[in-house]
Amino acid sequence: MKISLLGGGSCIAPIASTIGHLNLLSEVVWVDDRPGLLRDSLQDLKQALAIGGSDTELRVTQEWSALADSQIVILLPHTSRPIQTQRRSNASLARQFARHIKRYASSARVIVAMPSACSLAFYVDCELEAEASQVIGLSGGIGCAYLKTQIAHQLSVSVQDVAVLAIGNDETIYPLPQYCRVNGIPLDELLGARQIDALTETVKDIHKKSSTIDTPYTLAAWISQIVTAIALDKKRIMCVSSLIQSSAARVYLNVPTQISRNGAESILQLDLTDTQREQFTQLVAKSVKEQRSF
Repeated sequence: MKISLLGGGSCIAPIASTIGHLNLLSEVVWVDDRPGLLRDSLQDLKQALAIGGSDTELRVTQEWSALADSQIVILLPHTSRPIQTQRRSNASLARQFARHIKRYASSARVIVAMPSACSLAFYVDCELEAEASQVIGLSGGIGCAYLKTQIAHQLSVSVQDVAVLAIGNDETIYPLPQYCRVNGIPLDELLGARQIDALTETVKDIHKKSSTIDTPYTLAAWISQIVTAIALDKKRIMCVSSLIQSSAARVYLNVPTQISRNGAESILQLDLTDTQREQFTQLVAKSVKEQRSF
């Protein structure tokens, strides 16, 4: 399997290293018109992969034609900027990336790992005239990761035993406590209502302030799980930005999604409380308006 990385900035080295060590890929190519950053550390990365026993080939190029035959294309921002000023820059990048993907790798699964991922995924999906499962946005994962670590910390248990779910868009995340479990045990049997409410509010705040650019290792770990799910057709359930289609709306939102060889294969149907259903309805209405005007 061949993966191409577009953009990158400070995120590129951790991501290239992490997915290279999966040893599931034949080739990882970084395509950019200014590839100086990774080229300087390319030999070090190659040696690290060799020590780890990975046969994945790493390559840096300025030729967009290198996208050809890619099964997965990952979109990354160029540089770290304040989250408030990233929207215009990333929209311009996404426009450029989508044009080259459409020309050279139109059937690739596309992972949008740039801030405003829901809106950007919607834009890329429209530009590619993509299949429903083809484009996946990474938004909300930092909040979910924070929630998982906080639950594990408060209960003094391994994070491996903690499972969380959430819904949201680029600006808002709503954890779903009724679907959070510790080795199958419902969260409300282990924590009080006030503790759960406090966690939920903290996660919302973290989501508003965080950017994938600020957390390159979290992003690298998240991308590696999605790449593994696609490469091995694992059909994992993950909270990612997926395309929701109905007679009334076509929008990308963070929802629990089954990730497999085809990408975002299906979205789970959840039993929401009245409050959560109202929140979801508001998310859809607001996100439709934002993404159509992006």
